[in-house]
Amino acid sequence: MKKKVLILGSTGSIGKATLEVIENQQDTFEVFGLACKENVELLNVQIEKFKPTYVGIYNEQVKEKVCFDRARVFTGIEGIKEMVGMNAEIVVNALPGSIGLEPTIEALKCNKILALANKESLVMAGRIISKLLKEGAARLFPVDSEHSALFQLMQTIDRKELKTIMITASGGPFRDHEKEALEGVKPEEALNHPTWKMGTKVTLDSATLMNKGLEVIEARWLFDIKPSQIKVLIHPESILHGIIELVDDSFITYMSYPDMKIPISFALNEGKRRPLPFNKLNVEDFFKLTFYPPDTDRFPSLRLAYEALNIGDSALIVLNASNELATFAFAEGKIKFTDIPALVEAVLDAHPHVPVIEDVTTIYEIHEWAKRHVTDLLRGFNG
Repeated sequence: MKKKVLILGSTGSIGKATLEVIENQQDTFEVFGLACKENVELLNVQIEKFKPTYVGIYNEQVKEKVCFDRARVFTGIEGIKEMVGMNAEIVVNALPGSIGLEPTIEALKCNKILALANKESLVMAGRIISKLLKEGAARLFPVDSEHSALFQLMQTIDRKELKTIMITASGGPFRDHEKEALEGVKPEEALNHPTWKMGTKVTLDSATLMNKGLEVIEARWLFDIKPSQIKVLIHPESILHGIIELVDDSFITYMSYPDMKIPISFALNEGKRRPLPFNKLNVEDFFKLTFYPPDTDRFPSLRLAYEALNIGDSALIVLNASNELATFAFAEGKIKFTDIPALVEAVLDAHPHVPVIEDVTTIYEIHEWAKRHVTDLLRGFNG
């Protein structure tokens, strides 16, 4: 029988790529449900093509625009969680931002196969997610080129052999900019990623290197590893996605064409590889692969992520919430590009430290505190 797949965030870049994979592997998968934040126009197109059993829309105000049987349309975060609890075997969580946290936890509690593309879930609640995975029967496969690569590499070694893991980064559109020039960059420039096609939030995070900071935090929880064992390398070609360094100072690497459909297929197939008719990597085309350390003076967001990890759980929540709001403030032209990490650092400095958090209620209380603090600080910034 075909496996039923629920796609949360179906209208985003990961959601669309997931549907491409499913369309290519119709012998194995069927679309059980589609859910998105608010892009009803594209959602309706997907409904017509993939004929899901259920549909979800986070923004309840646009429910009437969804072209689907009203009795099978779920709204808000509670509606999406209800969809997660139904009989889809696989849940792909590609919802944007912090709204993805509760569906992640619900999927794990319901012992689903979770293909996780929502970084914020692990950033905000890595400790809780780790506990749920240990105690239940759920399985988590990271849908992210770097973490999927590292996930696969880690399975090839004995844990005692591991020295460090290395996450690669394209460096974003401003990797060659001088520090002073970063103050004047515009949102449209920041949204022009040199390699990947992603949504607004992830693309802007890539430009500030916060994306890599969030991935460092994810890796800490995914692989139960110390922050000091996680390194970031700038790799403009975006061909080598993960590196593990072993205790004998040797390295194992994972290379592929920069196409998210590769890790998506790996996750949907629960760690099995299948032939894919998409872009292929011809190693002969790449005469040179470049690597160099990130510049945390020009891009302090990465430094802030490491600092938050060392502070503890509450700092990770504050980092995520303040970055989310600051990023969208920049996208709306309210602050400068360099104000994003400045805002995040100011909120981190002001927050009360709580090293260990093991309940979702406290997570959301701190999340809301951080959002209020950012809102107050934004009044003092000139974009």
